Amino acid sequence: WLWGMVKLTPTQQRAFVADHPKVFERVAGGWGRGGATQVRLKPSPGRTILRRAIETAWRNTAPKRLVEAHEAD
Repeated sequence: WLWGMVKLTPTQQRAFVADHPKVFERVAGGWGRGGATQVRLKPSPGRTILRRAIETAWRNTAPKRLVEAHEAD
């Protein structure tokens, strides 16, 4: 398997894992309880699902002004 990782909130993580259990999986231990989420990249999860996860993770960590500017586009 080829894996990636996104940093989600625990609530977001539960939603992604519930909606797409073959694509998303909680990282083991404390990191996973905090929202660290593995993303199975092969076979491809599909561009829409992957983009949604990456954008969600970015919004969680990006400076507020960048998120606001992105939403204004």
